[in-house]
Amino acid sequence: MRVGFKEAIAYRFHFYANLITSPLQLLIYYFLWKAIFSYSGQDIISGFTFSAMIGYYAINMIVGFFTWSDVDSWIEGAIREGHLMNNLLKPFKIIYLYFFHVLGVNSLSIILEIIPLFLFAVIAFDVKISSLFYLISFVISMILALLLNFLISYLVGMTAFWFNRINGIRRVKRTVVVFLSGGMIPLTFFPEIFQKVFSYLPFQYIRFIPINVYLGKYEYAKVFALIGIQILWILGLYLFAELIWNKAFKKFAGAGA
Repeated sequence: MRVGFKEAIAYRFHFYANLITSPLQLLIYYFLWKAIFSYSGQDIISGFTFSAMIGYYAINMIVGFFTWSDVDSWIEGAIREGHLMNNLLKPFKIIYLYFFHVLGVNSLSIILEIIPLFLFAVIAFDVKISSLFYLISFVISMILALLLNFLISYLVGMTAFWFNRINGIRRVKRTVVVFLSGGMIPLTFFPEIFQKVFSYLPFQYIRFIPINVYLGKYEYAKVFALIGIQILWILGLYLFAELIWNKAFKKFAGAGA
């Protein structure tokens, strides 16, 4: 974590840039949805009032910052540049090394991106601070969302053991995750048949579910159930990641590394 935090500080311009671009992005969402609500003449669209919609996009950006993971790129680079052996010599699993590195990087994000954006949303757009139960549940759900997104990125990164370059796969993964997690528009805007399909996939638990937990869209029992499903997805993906790692390592060792 310390190494990740130091690395983030060394390349902190990205975080400073987001201090400017994030409020501007939220401002664009504000005027876009204000025009949509005005044109439709409705107070509620797909279960969201105008204020709830702005809250959705503000929390969406916060969750996006918190769950960020570039581990697929790191694994690809380590394999192509020959640095993977150095990591294998360390006294802990590769998956833990990368996960805590992500935590270190994201720690700076909390300070320079998440807290300022949240305060801006509350002050400028009157985004409501959730009640204590939903706030705590949101933090738990968001931490689980980080684990989910990390595991998906980790699995994609391991495809680099079989392919020389995975830039295309990584771009597809990023687009699919953002789109199917509700990062572009809330999933309630999709036809009901699509929503049912999405419910069987892990992606909505990365953004859509944590956001709606914060907004208080679920009853208490439903919140506990959704967090339980997040945990099950994490356990399943972790076991799958361990299986793929064993196969990838055999291929790596068999290549003469």
